[in-house]
Amino acid sequence: MDLRRLEYFLSVAKHLSITAAAADLGLAQPTLTKSIRLLEQELGVQLFQRLPRGVELTDFGRSLLRHAEAMHVQVQDALNEIEGLRGGTIGVVTIGAGPSWLRRHLPLAVARTLSRNPGLKVRIDGGYDDALLRALRHGEVDFVVSELPSPDRAIDLEVTALTSDSLGVCCREEHPLAGEQNIPLSVLLQFPWIMPSRRTRAQRRLRALFIAANLAPPELSVETESMAFLLHMLRDSDALTFTASTALRSGEGEGLTILDVPLLHTAREAGIVTRKDGWLSPAAMLIVDELKTICAADPHN
Repeated sequence: MDLRRLEYFLSVAKHLSITAAAADLGLAQPTLTKSIRLLEQELGVQLFQRLPRGVELTDFGRSLLRHAEAMHVQVQDALNEIEGLRGGTIGVVTIGAGPSWLRRHLPLAVARTLSRNPGLKVRIDGGYDDALLRALRHGEVDFVVSELPSPDRAIDLEVTALTSDSLGVCCREEHPLAGEQNIPLSVLLQFPWIMPSRRTRAQRRLRALFIAANLAPPELSVETESMAFLLHMLRDSDALTFTASTALRSGEGEGLTILDVPLLHTAREAGIVTRKDGWLSPAAMLIVDELKTICAADPHN
Protein backbone atom coordinates (compact mmCIF):
# COMPACT_ATOMS: atom_id res chain seq x y z
CA MET A 1 0.00 0.00 0.00
CA ASP A 2 1.30 3.44 -0.97
CA LEU A 3 2.08 5.39 2.20
CA ARG A 4 1.48 8.65 0.35
CA ARG A 5 -2.09 7.59 -0.38
CA LEU A 6 -2.57 6.86 3.31
CA GLU A 7 -1.39 10.38 4.14
CA TYR A 8 -3.88 11.75 1.64
CA PHE A 9 -6.60 9.58 3.17
CA LEU A 10 -5.77 10.89 6.65
CA SER A 11 -6.01 14.48 5.46
CA VAL A 12 -9.43 13.92 3.88
CA ALA A 13 -10.60 12.10 7.03
CA LYS A 14 -9.41 15.04 9.13
CA HIS A 15 -11.10 17.75 7.05
CA LEU A 16 -14.06 15.67 5.80
CA SER A 17 -13.66 17.67 2.62
CA ILE A 18 -11.73 16.91 -0.56
CA THR A 19 -11.40 20.62 -1.27
CA ALA A 20 -10.04 21.51 2.18
CA ALA A 21 -7.70 18.51 2.24
CA ALA A 22 -6.34 19.35 -1.21
CA ALA A 23 -5.63 22.92 -0.10
CA ASP A 24 -3.92 21.67 3.06
CA LEU A 25 -1.77 19.22 1.09
CA GLY A 26 -1.02 21.69 -1.69
CA LEU A 27 -2.55 19.40 -4.32
CA ALA A 28 -4.98 19.94 -7.12
CA GLN A 29 -8.40 18.62 -6.16
CA PRO A 30 -8.62 16.16 -9.11
CA THR A 31 -5.24 14.70 -8.10
CA LEU A 32 -6.42 14.05 -4.55
CA THR A 33 -9.77 12.65 -5.74
CA LYS A 34 -7.95 10.24 -8.07
CA SER A 35 -5.63 9.11 -5.25
CA ILE A 36 -8.58 8.35 -2.95
CA ARG A 37 -10.36 6.41 -5.71
CA LEU A 38 -7.21 4.37 -6.40
CA LEU A 39 -6.96 3.54 -2.67
CA GLU A 40 -10.61 2.48 -2.63
CA GLN A 41 -10.05 0.32 -5.72
CA GLU A 42 -6.99 -1.27 -4.11
CA LEU A 43 -8.97 -2.14 -0.97
CA GLY A 44 -12.16 -3.00 -2.82
CA VAL A 45 -14.34 -0.89 -0.52
CA GLN A 46 -15.75 2.62 -0.36
CA LEU A 47 -13.97 4.72 2.24
CA PHE A 48 -15.99 7.93 2.00
CA GLN A 49 -19.63 8.69 1.39
CA ARG A 50 -19.87 11.70 -0.90
CA LEU A 51 -22.25 14.37 0.44
CA PRO A 52 -23.63 17.57 -1.12
CA ARG A 53 -21.02 19.34 0.99
CA GLY A 54 -17.93 17.38 1.88
CA VAL A 55 -17.66 13.69 2.69
CA GLU A 56 -18.14 11.36 5.65
CA LEU A 57 -16.33 8.18 6.53
CA THR A 58 -18.00 4.84 5.87
CA ASP A 59 -17.58 1.95 8.31
CA PHE A 60 -14.68 0.78 6.12
CA GLY A 61 -13.18 4.26 6.28
CA ARG A 62 -13.43 4.43 10.07
CA SER A 63 -11.72 1.05 10.33
CA LEU A 64 -8.88 2.15 8.05
CA LEU A 65 -8.57 5.44 9.93
CA ARG A 66 -7.72 3.69 13.20
CA HIS A 67 -4.93 1.70 11.58
CA ALA A 68 -3.71 4.52 9.34
CA GLU A 69 -3.29 6.84 12.32
CA ALA A 70 -1.20 4.21 14.10
CA MET A 71 0.90 3.62 10.99
CA HIS A 72 1.41 7.37 10.56
CA VAL A 73 2.73 7.67 14.11
CA GLN A 74 5.01 4.64 13.68
CA VAL A 75 6.46 5.99 10.45
CA GLN A 76 7.01 9.38 12.08
CA ASP A 77 8.71 7.65 15.01
CA ALA A 78 11.03 5.88 12.57
CA LEU A 79 11.89 9.13 10.80
CA ASN A 80 12.46 10.90 14.11
CA GLU A 81 14.66 8.05 15.33
CA ILE A 82 16.82 8.25 12.21
CA GLU A 83 17.06 12.01 12.55
CA GLY A 84 17.86 11.65 16.24
CA LEU A 85 20.64 9.17 15.54
CA ARG A 86 22.12 11.65 13.08
CA GLY A 87 21.68 14.70 15.27
CA GLY A 88 22.32 13.32 18.74
CA THR A 89 20.79 15.43 21.50
CA ILE A 90 20.06 18.39 19.26
CA GLY A 91 16.47 18.70 18.11
CA VAL A 92 12.94 19.71 19.07
CA VAL A 93 11.11 18.06 21.98
CA THR A 94 7.36 18.53 22.28
CA ILE A 95 5.86 17.82 25.70
CA GLY A 96 2.21 17.61 26.68
CA ALA A 97 1.77 18.79 30.27
CA GLY A 98 -1.05 18.83 32.79
CA PRO A 99 -1.73 22.01 34.82
CA SER A 100 0.26 21.07 37.92
CA TRP A 101 3.32 20.17 35.83
CA LEU A 102 3.24 23.56 34.15
CA ARG A 103 3.80 25.11 37.59
CA ARG A 104 6.14 22.62 39.27
CA HIS A 105 8.96 20.27 38.28
CA LEU A 106 8.66 20.56 34.48
CA PRO A 107 9.91 24.20 34.24
CA LEU A 108 12.92 23.28 36.39
CA ALA A 109 13.62 20.12 34.38
CA VAL A 110 13.51 22.03 31.08
CA ALA A 111 15.64 24.88 32.45
CA ARG A 112 18.34 22.51 33.72
CA THR A 113 18.37 20.54 30.47
CA LEU A 114 18.64 23.67 28.32
CA SER A 115 21.48 25.03 30.43
CA ARG A 116 23.54 21.97 29.53
CA ASN A 117 22.23 21.64 25.95
CA PRO A 118 21.76 25.14 24.51
CA GLY A 119 21.00 23.82 21.01
CA LEU A 120 17.90 22.02 22.22
CA LYS A 121 14.44 23.37 21.34
CA VAL A 122 11.43 22.59 23.56
CA ARG A 123 7.72 23.12 22.97
CA ILE A 124 5.22 22.76 25.83
CA ASP A 125 1.55 22.06 25.07
CA GLY A 126 -0.65 22.44 28.16
CA GLY A 127 -3.93 20.61 28.55
CA TYR A 128 -5.94 18.01 30.43
CA ASP A 129 -6.00 14.22 30.54
CA ASP A 130 -7.89 13.02 27.48
CA ALA A 131 -6.71 15.81 25.17
CA LEU A 132 -3.07 15.19 26.12
CA LEU A 133 -3.34 11.44 25.60
CA ARG A 134 -5.07 11.96 22.27
CA ALA A 135 -2.21 14.21 21.15
CA LEU A 136 0.28 11.56 22.31
CA ARG A 137 -1.46 8.80 20.38
CA HIS A 138 -1.54 10.98 17.26
CA GLY A 139 2.19 11.66 17.53
CA GLU A 140 1.69 15.38 18.19
CA VAL A 141 3.78 15.26 21.38
CA ASP A 142 6.80 13.15 22.30
CA PHE A 143 5.60 12.38 25.81
CA VAL A 144 3.09 13.55 28.38
CA VAL A 145 3.46 14.48 32.04
CA SER A 146 0.10 14.29 33.79
CA GLU A 147 -2.03 12.25 36.15
CA LEU A 148 -1.57 8.63 35.12
CA PRO A 149 -4.48 7.11 33.18
CA SER A 150 -6.30 4.10 34.57
CA PRO A 151 -5.04 0.72 33.26
CA ASP A 152 -8.07 0.26 31.00
CA ARG A 153 -7.25 3.57 29.28
CA ALA A 154 -3.54 2.84 28.92
CA ILE A 155 -3.43 -0.45 27.05
CA ASP A 156 -1.38 1.11 24.25
CA LEU A 157 0.69 3.33 26.56
CA GLU A 158 3.68 3.08 28.88
CA VAL A 159 3.34 4.86 32.23
CA THR A 160 6.06 5.79 34.72
CA ALA A 161 4.88 6.98 38.12
CA LEU A 162 6.95 9.88 39.47
CA THR A 163 4.78 11.69 42.00
CA SER A 164 1.74 11.22 44.22
CA ASP A 165 -0.70 13.72 45.62
CA SER A 166 -4.10 14.01 47.25
CA LEU A 167 -7.28 15.41 45.73
CA GLY A 168 -9.87 17.35 47.68
CA VAL A 169 -12.49 20.08 47.64
CA CYS A 170 -10.84 23.48 47.41
CA CYS A 171 -12.19 26.96 48.22
CA ARG A 172 -11.10 30.35 49.57
CA GLU A 173 -9.96 30.55 53.18
CA GLU A 174 -12.90 32.86 54.06
CA HIS A 175 -15.46 30.41 52.64
CA PRO A 176 -18.46 29.66 54.92
CA LEU A 177 -17.38 26.00 55.08
CA ALA A 178 -13.71 26.70 55.86
CA GLY A 179 -12.78 25.22 59.24
CA GLU A 180 -15.82 22.92 59.40
CA GLN A 181 -15.21 19.25 60.21
CA ASN A 182 -16.58 16.16 58.43
CA ILE A 183 -18.57 18.14 55.90
CA PRO A 184 -21.31 15.99 54.28
CA LEU A 185 -21.54 15.86 50.50
CA SER A 186 -25.08 17.23 50.48
CA VAL A 187 -23.86 20.54 51.93
CA LEU A 188 -21.43 20.99 49.05
CA LEU A 189 -24.32 21.04 46.60
CA GLN A 190 -25.51 24.34 48.08
CA PHE A 191 -22.57 26.19 46.52
CA PRO A 192 -21.53 26.90 42.91
CA TRP A 193 -18.86 24.68 41.37
CA ILE A 194 -16.13 25.52 38.89
CA MET A 195 -14.18 22.75 37.18
CA PRO A 196 -12.29 21.86 34.03
CA SER A 197 -14.28 20.00 31.40
CA ARG A 198 -15.66 16.54 32.10
CA ARG A 199 -12.87 14.99 30.05
CA THR A 200 -10.56 15.06 33.07
CA ARG A 201 -10.08 12.04 35.26
CA ALA A 202 -10.59 14.21 38.38
CA GLN A 203 -13.99 15.25 37.06
CA ARG A 204 -15.01 11.64 36.42
CA ARG A 205 -13.79 10.67 39.87
CA LEU A 206 -15.76 13.45 41.55
CA ARG A 207 -18.98 12.40 39.79
CA ALA A 208 -18.42 8.76 40.74
CA LEU A 209 -17.96 9.62 44.43
CA PHE A 210 -21.22 11.58 44.54
CA ILE A 211 -23.10 8.84 42.71
CA ALA A 212 -21.67 6.24 45.13
CA ALA A 213 -23.19 8.31 47.96
CA ASN A 214 -26.58 8.28 46.16
CA LEU A 215 -26.34 11.96 45.31
CA ALA A 216 -26.47 13.75 41.99
CA PRO A 217 -23.05 15.17 41.08
CA PRO A 218 -22.62 18.94 41.35
CA GLU A 219 -23.96 21.02 38.48
CA LEU A 220 -21.12 23.15 37.20
CA SER A 221 -21.65 26.91 37.18
CA VAL A 222 -18.42 27.47 35.26
CA GLU A 223 -16.24 25.17 33.12
CA THR A 224 -12.79 26.37 32.13
CA GLU A 225 -9.58 24.97 30.70
CA SER A 226 -7.58 27.67 32.51
CA MET A 227 -6.32 26.69 35.93
CA ALA A 228 -5.28 30.30 36.55
CA PHE A 229 -8.84 31.52 35.94
CA LEU A 230 -10.24 28.72 38.13
CA LEU A 231 -8.02 29.54 41.10
CA HIS A 232 -8.61 33.29 40.81
CA MET A 233 -12.38 32.75 40.72
CA LEU A 234 -12.21 30.62 43.86
CA ARG A 235 -10.57 33.51 45.72
CA ASP A 236 -13.27 35.92 44.56
CA SER A 237 -16.37 33.80 45.29
CA ASP A 238 -17.87 30.99 47.36
CA ALA A 239 -17.36 28.54 44.50
CA LEU A 240 -15.85 25.10 45.09
CA THR A 241 -13.62 22.91 42.96
CA PHE A 242 -12.02 19.46 43.17
CA THR A 243 -8.29 19.57 42.61
CA ALA A 244 -4.87 18.43 43.75
CA SER A 245 -3.62 19.85 47.04
CA THR A 246 -0.38 20.96 45.37
CA ALA A 247 -2.39 23.58 43.44
CA LEU A 248 -2.33 25.56 46.70
CA ARG A 249 1.48 25.67 46.69
CA SER A 250 1.63 28.03 43.71
CA GLY A 251 1.31 31.79 43.96
CA GLU A 252 -2.12 31.50 42.36
CA GLY A 253 -3.16 29.14 45.16
CA GLU A 254 -2.47 31.69 47.89
CA GLY A 255 -5.53 32.27 50.07
CA LEU A 256 -7.11 28.91 49.21
CA THR A 257 -7.66 25.87 51.41
CA ILE A 258 -8.79 22.23 51.22
CA LEU A 259 -12.05 21.45 53.02
CA ASP A 260 -12.49 18.53 55.39
CA VAL A 261 -14.74 16.27 53.31
CA PRO A 262 -13.66 12.70 54.17
CA LEU A 263 -15.75 11.07 51.42
CA LEU A 264 -13.96 13.15 48.77
CA HIS A 265 -10.39 12.76 49.98
CA THR A 266 -8.58 10.57 47.47
CA ALA A 267 -5.07 10.06 46.11
CA ARG A 268 -3.63 10.13 42.61
CA GLU A 269 -0.39 9.23 40.88
CA ALA A 270 1.21 11.31 38.18
CA GLY A 271 4.21 10.89 35.93
CA ILE A 272 5.37 10.29 32.38
CA VAL A 273 3.23 8.69 29.69
CA THR A 274 4.67 7.52 26.36
CA ARG A 275 3.44 5.44 23.44
CA LYS A 276 4.04 1.73 23.96
CA ASP A 277 6.96 0.65 21.78
CA GLY A 278 7.37 4.29 20.72
CA TRP A 279 10.73 5.97 20.40
CA LEU A 280 12.03 8.89 22.44
CA SER A 281 14.86 10.95 21.01
CA PRO A 282 18.08 11.43 22.99
CA ALA A 283 16.97 15.05 23.50
CA ALA A 284 13.62 13.96 24.97
CA MET A 285 15.37 11.42 27.21
CA LEU A 286 17.51 14.19 28.68
CA ILE A 287 14.36 15.95 29.93
CA VAL A 288 12.82 12.66 31.10
CA ASP A 289 15.94 11.82 33.11
CA GLU A 290 15.97 15.31 34.64
CA LEU A 291 12.31 14.95 35.61
CA LYS A 292 13.05 11.63 37.30
CA THR A 293 15.87 13.23 39.31
CA ILE A 294 13.71 16.19 40.42
CA CYS A 295 10.74 14.01 41.33
CA ALA A 296 12.90 11.61 43.31
CA ALA A 297 13.89 14.55 45.51
CA ASP A 298 10.34 15.97 45.70
CA PRO A 299 7.74 13.26 44.89
CA HIS A 300 4.72 15.57 45.12
CA ASN A 301 3.23 17.52 42.26
